[in-house]
Amino acid sequence: MAEPIVSLLNPEFSEDPIAAYARLREMSPLVRVGFPGGPPVWLITRNEGIKAALGDPRFVTDTGNIPGHLGPSIAEQAMVSLGLPEEFREYFTSNLMLSDGEYHARLRRLVRPAFTARRIKALRPRIEALSARLMDALAQKGSGDLILDYSQPLTAGVICELIGIDEADRPQVREWMNEYASPDTDFATATLGLFGYLKELIARRRAEPREDMVSTMVQAMGEDSDRFTEAEIIAMTGLMVNAGYHSTAGFIGKAVLILLDNPDQLALLRAKPEALPHAMEELMRVANPVPVAGPRYATEDLEFAGTPVCKGDALTGSIESANFDPRVFRDPERCDVERVLKPGEGHLAFGAGPHRCLGAALAYLEGETALNHLMIERDSLEVAGRLRYREPIPGGARVFTAFPVRL
Repeated sequence: MAEPIVSLLNPEFSEDPIAAYARLREMSPLVRVGFPGGPPVWLITRNEGIKAALGDPRFVTDTGNIPGHLGPSIAEQAMVSLGLPEEFREYFTSNLMLSDGEYHARLRRLVRPAFTARRIKALRPRIEALSARLMDALAQKGSGDLILDYSQPLTAGVICELIGIDEADRPQVREWMNEYASPDTDFATATLGLFGYLKELIARRRAEPREDMVSTMVQAMGEDSDRFTEAEIIAMTGLMVNAGYHSTAGFIGKAVLILLDNPDQLALLRAKPEALPHAMEELMRVANPVPVAGPRYATEDLEFAGTPVCKGDALTGSIESANFDPRVFRDPERCDVERVLKPGEGHLAFGAGPHRCLGAALAYLEGETALNHLMIERDSLEVAGRLRYREPIPGGARVFTAFPVRL
């Protein structure tokens, strides 16, 4: 096995990731990289290559689906690394992100009714109202933290609304959400609390269904293969809480910075606010909060992007690199809110293929609402101090821990 060419511990990947990944992208479409504490992996650096890998059935998300694989599955490895008790096994083995093939397709088919265009559209008035309340509170204070006072309460409120979490329970659920993604807390305790609460919520919605995601999934519960199990509902809901809360909150912060750094583009949107829905594609490209795709594993010896890949090898895609690939985006480092792309071209902020994010439409709606209220309807928001970030894991997202603003 080849030694890793690149260490993602190199400071350039945190100090200037766009330039660092551009260097790798021009080096090769497939680069061997090293992660601390694990074997080297193949990093796909180009937009076309990532799309191809994410749609290729020869690559799976769970090593347990590699023919002849004898070791623990990815779900089992995750449980060990996070220090989770055995009782959590069924939730991790039922995880949409860690499943493949027919089982994965079945889970998506069952949850899709919770993400219909009608359901998402129906959330718009509540998203608008919540955003307006948060903006008014921030304006009354005159200053605050964009993440703590606006984007996290917004995205938490929206995901709670979608899932069906009762208003009185939301402060506790939001606390679990924060602990769920913080390296400074006990992940197992937070997860146990959240999953225990979701069990109770399922029982409530079984007795009194509503127009929410949990009710939709409960109505599809049963023993046959075309219905959800309780463990699958809990796993799905836990996944939505994490993905729908933290990723979109991170996008809002990054997009605000990009618009402030590109005053000509901000002025264009303020002069023509009806252009914001179109501009969201470009903003999702340049402000994508998820830098790498989840790993995929080769189920056989094969050639990919002109490189021999062995059965069991791990591949991951650099979304950061793909979204700035000059083969797809002309002048890619420039934010151009009027950019028009050909059909089939586009960013990979929501992935591609069978695992493309189910919540993409909701993320667009939240992001559009937030940027409209923060940057277009008002023209007084400015950064009022030093931005701080949690130290990222190699290849991981930079998460804001302080984003002081003034209105």
